[in-house]
Amino acid sequence: MPASIAALQDVLAGLPPADRTRFDRMYDFAASEARVLPPPAMEPWIANAFKYLASTPEGVLDAVRRQPITHVMNRATGQATLFNAVRSQRPIEAKAATDLEAEIEASRPKCSFCRPLDLTPANTFGRIGEKKTCANVAAYDGYHGLAIFEDHSPLRFRREDFRPEEVADLLATARAWAEKCHAEDPEARFFFLMWNCLWKAAASIIHGHAQMTVGRRFHYGKVERLRRDAEAYRQCMGASFFTDLVAIHEALGLAVRWGGVDALAHLTPAKEREMVLVADRYDDPDLPGAIWRALKVYAAQDVKSYNMAVYMPPLGPPDPAWRNFPVLVFFVDRGDLAAKTVDVGAMEFYASAVVSADPFALAEAMRRAGQCKVKTEK
Repeated sequence: MPASIAALQDVLAGLPPADRTRFDRMYDFAASEARVLPPPAMEPWIANAFKYLASTPEGVLDAVRRQPITHVMNRATGQATLFNAVRSQRPIEAKAATDLEAEIEASRPKCSFCRPLDLTPANTFGRIGEKKTCANVAAYDGYHGLAIFEDHSPLRFRREDFRPEEVADLLATARAWAEKCHAEDPEARFFFLMWNCLWKAAASIIHGHAQMTVGRRFHYGKVERLRRDAEAYRQCMGASFFTDLVAIHEALGLAVRWGGVDALAHLTPAKEREMVLVADRYDDPDLPGAIWRALKVYAAQDVKSYNMAVYMPPLGPPDPAWRNFPVLVFFVDRGDLAAKTVDVGAMEFYASAVVSADPFALAEAMRRAGQCKVKTEK
């Protein structure tokens, strides 16, 4: 039987003692079973709605009647996730018919990002690469800009000719923009790069783009929270949080190595199919290729809408408080673009994340992506 999150207890039982000790100092988990007793009149509907669960109607009913739940918590950060595969195909009545490619094309004639010099504002220091960046017209922070992609379609990452060089250009453009902010205001040191792909991921404009902010005095709350949690872990456990994080995922079969970058199928994902890339530095030559591979994993899984976020130490001279903090790139799938429901609710905001996708299945997809040949410019 392949490893699965529902069988986490069995996976852990097979670990060598050193790996199990490392897991136990960072993580805790609880296994339970949700018992559901549908009335006879509901059984035909369940057998059809959840038919992916088993090959026979009775098998489907058994799977719904007894649902295994796995709850995993990172002791150091408090991040926790409830897993239940049954939720992956639960009926969602609020759906809208949509032809995504047609909608993308229909947005092209009036797209301001297709004419950035005429229809987007500049930052106080100008633009990077003439028309690659602009200021956000409704800013989050004192410095808030956009990296505008050459291709109008945000689904370019799904195409065969999408190349790692395009990711490298995004990273370089965003960093050059951030350095301009820092040069203009030396206290603006805390660079954050994000990419919201399509409306389910909170993009208000269809044209492909990423966003950059640079904060003053202190980093953004969740980045700083992770730094403090990692430092507390080091002081309490006498071990590096990030080294242990990677080692635990490796021991469980949830990590792959893409060049010099570790790629994790996250054990406590914020939402579906979360991947975390761990690199030594922002300018690591293997980072663009690793991001490219992560996007190819999503393309193979038919993901169309996602968030990407990059955590990194502050700009400027090395800061001792951040000496052990790597560059982290997070990806999370935001779900079906046709669904009118959002993928987060009170549970995610105020309790634990609820996830249906199995990180062990995601890890297998990541291993397949590692075998993909990287397309380069000729």
